[in-house]
Amino acid sequence: MPDLRNSGRGSNRSRPDLHRFVRGTFLEGAKLTDTQGTVLVIDDDQDMRWAIRTILAETGLDVAEASAGEGGLELAGRCAPDAVLLDIQMPGIDGEEVLRRLRHQQKDLPVIMVTAYGTIPGAVEAIRSGAFEYITKPFRNERLVEVVRRAVSRHRAAASASTAQVRGAITSVMGHGAAVQLLVDQIETVIATDYSVLIRGETGAGKEVVARCLHEKGPRADHPLVVVDCGSVVDTLIDSEFFGHEKGAYTGAANRRLGWFETAAKGGTLFLDEIGNLSPTGQKALLRALEERVIHRVGGTTPISIDVRVIAATNEVLEERIDRAGFREDLFFRLAEYVIVLPPLRARREDIGFLAGRFLDEARDCVARPRIEIAPAALELLRSHDWPGNARELRSVLRHAALVATEIVTVAQIAGCLTGHRSRAAPPNRSEPGSMALRGRVQDKVREVERDAIIEALERAGGNKAEAARQLGIDYKTYRMKLKIVVERGRAEAHGPS
Repeated sequence: MPDLRNSGRGSNRSRPDLHRFVRGTFLEGAKLTDTQGTVLVIDDDQDMRWAIRTILAETGLDVAEASAGEGGLELAGRCAPDAVLLDIQMPGIDGEEVLRRLRHQQKDLPVIMVTAYGTIPGAVEAIRSGAFEYITKPFRNERLVEVVRRAVSRHRAAASASTAQVRGAITSVMGHGAAVQLLVDQIETVIATDYSVLIRGETGAGKEVVARCLHEKGPRADHPLVVVDCGSVVDTLIDSEFFGHEKGAYTGAANRRLGWFETAAKGGTLFLDEIGNLSPTGQKALLRALEERVIHRVGGTTPISIDVRVIAATNEVLEERIDRAGFREDLFFRLAEYVIVLPPLRARREDIGFLAGRFLDEARDCVARPRIEIAPAALELLRSHDWPGNARELRSVLRHAALVATEIVTVAQIAGCLTGHRSRAAPPNRSEPGSMALRGRVQDKVREVERDAIIEALERAGGNKAEAARQLGIDYKTYRMKLKIVVERGRAEAHGPS
């Protein structure tokens, strides 16, 4: 049986010869229909990569290939394989070092070591170093497939558990509606990779919630998450903030300081919130770091390699900023390798009830009350509002309502919160035909919902005003007053203007 390392690398051996080297027949009918996935093969021998790819393709697996350790590490971060077949003896970074770095990047990724120089001590050491299995060349096809099958199955089972965690983490905070389920699908697509992610969404829609989920449920969870508010970065301190500085680098630099990149450098995540607020100087510095993956502290000469995943968030359409020369196109493409779009709250009204309940529970703990509920009519009013401030605005309204409510949050209390919030906003442009002040629009909606609630409660109570008041969570006197107003308005509308 020939040794592939002595006769294969750089030779012109034909593929039929390689068939004889990799002993056994291809496994007919062995499709991995229940465990299909992707396997990354890292081996500098082209013929060996071809043989492994052919064998695994017969079983229904996708195969990605890298001819060197450096390329394999990069590809592992981008294609999210279910298992890795790794040659030990390679020029440049050898297999043992690649294994160490893979374990650092993705501790749950099964790595199968493959070598032509197999020894028992070598196998033991590989397993101790974190390898899933150790295979010696020449190997039987059945042995290769069996080991890969186990590795892929284990990883996909772990990934399935991780998927459940991702879905639970998002739905427990944002709700269970169809739009949220689609959002979870977007997160699951990219979470296991090292792709840079751009999160788009309006203010208050939950961009940081998604960013934290990508980090905390992904392979970098054991390393730091560094959150940067790009709008607060002072232009003259950008290099120091991003890359740190040495002692004495400038006046006032009394000690060495690590920058954001270096804090997250060893496997962490850098979250750049509202990236559109970053100045041109900051954009240039950020692009340089992302391209070179090496930084220097201000005042320092030692290059520092960085292993960082970057997640950025914006409430702007950055492509429009590019057209106005307000954002670098090359930086945009670096950041937007994958884009996640958050729907605004008005596009997922089915989640408002869930969110209202969650925010009320939080507020109840703050005000130390055992029970606060929301009246059905008040909830309907919440669902009818457009929420320009999204979930953040809804939370603010519910916290205020919980403070003034007793046991039940009423329509009147929600209406007061809404008009109070919106009356502090800038008035709309009155010059447009048919425009109406926002406060007036909200009050009209409140009156409409309140009228329907008052009438429906009276009908359900069989004409009993006291029972109708109890159902709405208001006192009898208030109910009688509101009912009188509804009746009078109804008569005025019926007779028209006098």
